[in-house]
Amino acid sequence: MHDAPLFLGLTRPPKIFGLPIGYFVSLMLGSVIPFVGANDWRFLLIGILGYPVLWFVADRNPNLFETAAVVFSRTPRTRGKSAFGGDRHVS
Repeated sequence: MHDAPLFLGLTRPPKIFGLPIGYFVSLMLGSVIPFVGANDWRFLLIGILGYPVLWFVADRNPNLFETAAVVFSRTPRTRGKSAFGGDRHVS
């Protein structure tokens, strides 16, 4: 069932300009917002160069940002974080 075209079409993430929404938002936050704030054209160059890279990564894994959000929201902090500066998930 996972190989059926209907199933794949219904489960793919929504896209803007060929990029999934998480990738598009990160591209805009990294290029357009600083361009408007600093009025420097080099930030637009970051967006132009970053678009093909993000498109290639999104083609390989379109759910990267959703996966990272779930991992960071569901992984609990450990008691040793304040003492040692890091998390250890070893039983």
